[in-house]
Amino acid sequence: MTTKEKYEKLRDLEMLSESDAELEKIHAELEQLADRDPEGFETAVLECAGKTLADAKVLKIKEQMVQISSMISMSYIAKHYFNKSKSWFSQRINEFDVNGKPAKFTPEELETLNFAIRDISEKLRMFRISC
Repeated sequence: MTTKEKYEKLRDLEMLSESDAELEKIHAELEQLADRDPEGFETAVLECAGKTLADAKVLKIKEQMVQISSMISMSYIAKHYFNKSKSWFSQRINEFDVNGKPAKFTPEELETLNFAIRDISEKLRMFRISC
């Protein structure tokens, strides 16, 4: 088992631990792992931190979209601003696997999404019912 695999296993056990004694044992094993292979341990920590950050960004986009999804049609945004289907849009919000890789918004698509939300907001702000 590689240092990265051992680190990931211990990290998962740490998250599931239910007592201080379990945590102490896991932390001791992590220290031993770091002592045996400092470079491998550092690489494993950095890779896991990067994955955690990426996961947090996905959750952030998804969480933010949940706040408005009951007010604004996601199909409308997909069709009118991206010229795509609702399923395409949903795949990117949820990072579903498409062709073996997680679907993600490109930086340009995130700009388009932000524009869409601002544009819809402005249209709603300007809307008035006339008698």
